[in-house]
Amino acid sequence: MRVVTFIRGSELGVAIASTYMVAVTMIQTSIYAMLKPYLLTVLGPIMMVLGTDVQYVDIVVLGLAMGLSFSFWRRGDEAGFGRLFSLNMLMFFPSVLDFSTFNWVNLILPYEPSPAVGSLWVFGVGLLLQATYLALRYTVRFRMARNEFFERGADPEDIDDVSRGQMGYLAALVLGTVVVSVTVYYLAPIVTDMVSTEVLGIPYLHVVVGAVCTLLIAGATVFYLRDGGVQTASTVQ
Repeated sequence: MRVVTFIRGSELGVAIASTYMVAVTMIQTSIYAMLKPYLLTVLGPIMMVLGTDVQYVDIVVLGLAMGLSFSFWRRGDEAGFGRLFSLNMLMFFPSVLDFSTFNWVNLILPYEPSPAVGSLWVFGVGLLLQATYLALRYTVRFRMARNEFFERGADPEDIDDVSRGQMGYLAALVLGTVVVSVTVYYLAPIVTDMVSTEVLGIPYLHVVVGAVCTLLIAGATVFYLRDGGVQTASTVQ
């Protein structure tokens, strides 16, 4: 039971931390500042009835997000974690738009992007969301696997050893994902600057790119069909 408690505790910590960070980030975005007056018209009367100052509306929004995150964690299944991830991504969306080169929301509702957080902060929060998704996606499967092992009559100590190994593997996977993402984040501008001058000199760039993409798609399709045919033949034999 202590292993299960550790897994559930890890899930709670990851869920609450990610929701808190993304909610704090959302509150400092331009879209939230633009929509805040409308939010006050909805929550303001309720807060006044409860005797709460409307200037604390940001704290109320943060509390609501944390409450939803806890309720989704409490379910402990894939559906609950899926809703948690959807909630986090929905709150993360305004911060992405603040730094996007194609802000389509600004085309519909014109506003001046002026986020109170930097791009590195937003990248870190996005990285935390990615790590959260990986962690919760695997831990729920680990707990399901434990139940299957118990039903098959496996020894509890052996099951705990398997769970510890799985958690170690998950920690390595999340750490590797973070390292790769950070590396790509810092190397992408350097590589872009190195190849930009060469690429711009290629005539009919859009034709070349289109032809290369078409060949790659065709090659991947042929490879997939051949692999499927080999598997079918081996199955028949």
